[in-house]
Amino acid sequence: MIKKCMIWVIIVVNAFFLAGCWDQRLLKEGRLVYASAFDLELDEKIKTTAIVRDMKNGVPTNFIIQGEGNTIRETRLDMDNKLSGDFDPTKNRLFLLGEELAHKDIYQFLDIFYRDPNSSVSANIVVTEGNAEDILKKMTQKNTLIAEFIIELLSSAEKSTQIPKLNVQSIRTNMFDPGKDFALPLISLKDDEVILAGTGLFHKHELVGSLTLEESTLFLIMSNQKKKVARFVSEIRDDKELRIQNYISYNFSKVNSNLAVLSASPENIKVEINVKVDVNILEFPEDKLSNEEKIQQLNTLLSKDLTAKAEKLVKKLQASNSDLFGIGRELIAYHPKTWKQIKWEEKYPNINIRPKFEVEIVGHGVIN
Repeated sequence: MIKKCMIWVIIVVNAFFLAGCWDQRLLKEGRLVYASAFDLELDEKIKTTAIVRDMKNGVPTNFIIQGEGNTIRETRLDMDNKLSGDFDPTKNRLFLLGEELAHKDIYQFLDIFYRDPNSSVSANIVVTEGNAEDILKKMTQKNTLIAEFIIELLSSAEKSTQIPKLNVQSIRTNMFDPGKDFALPLISLKDDEVILAGTGLFHKHELVGSLTLEESTLFLIMSNQKKKVARFVSEIRDDKELRIQNYISYNFSKVNSNLAVLSASPENIKVEINVKVDVNILEFPEDKLSNEEKIQQLNTLLSKDLTAKAEKLVKKLQASNSDLFGIGRELIAYHPKTWKQIKWEEKYPNINIRPKFEVEIVGHGVIN
């Protein structure tokens, strides 16, 4: 009996010392932000455009609020003064970086999101062609609220191996890695319609170029980042009367890519990227795919086409000085003496990078 009483005394005493106040945020007092866009003004001030979610008769609706300031925090204070409740970014699911702002060091703008515990670091982050505010101001797209539309657009593109899967938290690691750069999805307004335009290339936290959707898919394949689906189209000839007969559509079913540093001499760095892929034919009007000789011919043509496109991709990355493949990371890890002797930013655009594709057709649909 005494033992049980002692236990209860200990529990009560511990509860007394452990009890205390905690930070609380009442939902009814906050105005939830679902998407934010950031643009750089001509006077170097920042303009934040935010979509605030409201409910009318049980139906979700959006309204736009904007603020200006010298920092992101100052723009938030400006917007808070225009709201009946508290500006609450905890549910923010999407960040849009305007093109002008993205050409600067984006970390200085994202710093607040890594410091503020109420920020949503799992939110999607994209770059826009032109001003980001123009996209959010559309409010809806194809009868869908604009934030949801863009998030669904990104999700679909990620599953189709068109853009890398990234968020505010995951890019921070790449931003501070001297041996690897990163890319963000790129969206734009075309004929008053929001579309996915490709990916924006970054170097040292700054936007330095872009890839088309085809180039983005090719990069992801070469980086072993294939998702559920990865479709591609190649031109295998140009002599057919009907244009459609010059092309073949296929899906990458299996990918095995290997990056190797063949020479790590500071004066002569050589890199090889060998990519072996299995593909399934999706569309080939000429048919004749039951013929083994025809299959081998197509394997050769596809290998040649993908290799040529990969070479152009590599040149584009080097011209932008964006090390997406992380070749610098390979040197840091396995050739540290070389890394210490070179200035990677000056060396990378001129090193020898040789990509090579080897294609094998493993399926050609239900038509025999």
